[in-house]
Amino acid sequence: MIRGKRYPIGLFLASSAALLVIFQPVQAGLSPLNDLQLRYYLAQVEDRPGVLAAIRDLGTDEALEFTLSLLNYPDVRVRLEAVDSLKGWGRRGYRAMFEGMDNPEISWMCESIFVDVGSEAVPFLIDMLEDGNPYRRARAAYLLGMVKDRLAVGPLYKCLEDPSREVRIQAIQALTDLGNEEALGYILELFDAEDVGLKDFVLLAAERFGWRASRVLEASLKSESEKVRSGAAMALGRIRVPASIPLLVQALGDPSPVVRRNVTRALGRFEMEQVRDALILALSDRDPEVQKYASDALSRYGEPIVPFLISHLTAADALVRKNAISSLRKIGDARAVVPVIKRLEDPDPTVRMFAVSALMEFRDPRSIRPLIYRLEKEEKIHWMVSFAFMEIGQEAVEELLDATGSQEFCFVRNLIILRMGDKAIDVLHERARTGSGNARLNAITMLGELKRPESIPVLSQLLGEEEVGWVAAHSMARMGEEGWRTLVSDCSGKGVQRANALRGLSMIEGKEAYPFLLEGLSAEDQEIRRAVSSPLVKAGADAVAHVVERMVDLPDECFQDAAEILCRIDDDRAADSITSALFPQPWTAVTLDKDRLFRFRQMYASRGSLDRIRNRLRAEIKSTSGGGTWQRVAP
Repeated sequence: MIRGKRYPIGLFLASSAALLVIFQPVQAGLSPLNDLQLRYYLAQVEDRPGVLAAIRDLGTDEALEFTLSLLNYPDVRVRLEAVDSLKGWGRRGYRAMFEGMDNPEISWMCESIFVDVGSEAVPFLIDMLEDGNPYRRARAAYLLGMVKDRLAVGPLYKCLEDPSREVRIQAIQALTDLGNEEALGYILELFDAEDVGLKDFVLLAAERFGWRASRVLEASLKSESEKVRSGAAMALGRIRVPASIPLLVQALGDPSPVVRRNVTRALGRFEMEQVRDALILALSDRDPEVQKYASDALSRYGEPIVPFLISHLTAADALVRKNAISSLRKIGDARAVVPVIKRLEDPDPTVRMFAVSALMEFRDPRSIRPLIYRLEKEEKIHWMVSFAFMEIGQEAVEELLDATGSQEFCFVRNLIILRMGDKAIDVLHERARTGSGNARLNAITMLGELKRPESIPVLSQLLGEEEVGWVAAHSMARMGEEGWRTLVSDCSGKGVQRANALRGLSMIEGKEAYPFLLEGLSAEDQEIRRAVSSPLVKAGADAVAHVVERMVDLPDECFQDAAEILCRIDDDRAADSITSALFPQPWTAVTLDKDRLFRFRQMYASRGSLDRIRNRLRAEIKSTSGGGTWQRVAP
């Protein structure tokens, strides 16, 4: 391989006789090439081409290498002189320049020489298409594309079958540069190649041919290869020649879904008026991807196509109706709302589901009542209807609260409102304050389900109302500690408000409430103590240890209520823990002091709920003479 060299000697040439004298003795011992090189460096500008011609006449590899090395010289004039000289070297020069392209610093210069030489270099480049190095074969194909000589077409055809991917790519581009439409037919065959990455280069080639490629592409639509037919459809979509539309429409009947998908995408690239009927036809294809591409294409036309799509909402084929709704949903034009609402009564369940999905996007209040009606009639669309109402917002909440139906419907209706969360909260607050009947009760109940802190003042104000106070109390019991403490505060009220606040405290549930409930056992208000006792009794065995621990520090007037809790627990799982509290073992620490233990035993023996424990206590009392020892000393 010939490599370019840099020469440190400048070409700021001396013309004085003194300088020639200095070099004359040296010239006598130089080789012919070295002598000519020295003369070239010393020659005037107008004389240098002649020296280079003399160097070329030497015809040696060294002379060629020197000339090629000048392509890398800093002075542009020197490089241009070398270019002119290399053009006269013939085939040997072509090979040197071809190999010189390995050097990135002179590659572009070598390429420009091949372009300037043109057809004269074509035989050499065609021969290089047979080189054993695929990198060189690719370079030769590239240069033939730059030279643009039609003699290269045939050899380049063969390169389309080259085992090297890079060679095939360069051959595609070179044939495209040559502008031969016949070559496109060969290029399209590469759609059938295993290397799927070639597809993009084939498509680019078709695009560059433009309308001139349509005839070849149309013929390829009838190829036996599925991949070629598919690629041809894609290419026709890229060049968009209207005359190809009939053949593309015909190809919608292709047995391959892959071909039909690309045909549909190609049709979607044309103007609406030309292909809208064809795209409607594609909506009824049995392949979901074809349907999607057709629907997407129709929706891209926007508002002008809305009336056309609406007219197909009553088509005989359910697939057409479904996908027309899908296109209208993507466009989002309000003219489609009422026609789509009517499709909620469609006999096909899939069409009805798509109608719900579209109405979800439209967010039009006109769809609320029809959707509620479908909610009552059809179980499978509950979740979609709920999303539709979420999108519509507050107006949907109003209508839902007023809707009535079966128990199952009411459950689903309430669940939807709860899912709406923030969008429902303001309406629920207003209905809780000023509503009436079941709608008001539902609103209050759902505020408890949502557990929003901002709902606590609203519910607190309702505790004093005879009709709804008990429902508000139940909802506040679900609000967490902030709601519970508000209930305690509301117990300071009178009449219905106090009664409902106490009722709310008695409805508190969950282990997370234990600290608050146990704290309530020390309240000065006995009614509050008894109210918080109820949920601890319901907790059964889970609450025993907490209550016993709390009993240790309670004031005497509160101790009685705490002990009462343990007496009321009717949970067999609590038997062991209550027994441990009543009959501590000698080797264990005593939780309660003797006086409190005595009082606890007396209470349990009198009205304890678990028979086994109560009977044991009564038996021990009877067996103790006078009861003094049993009463004062823990066994």
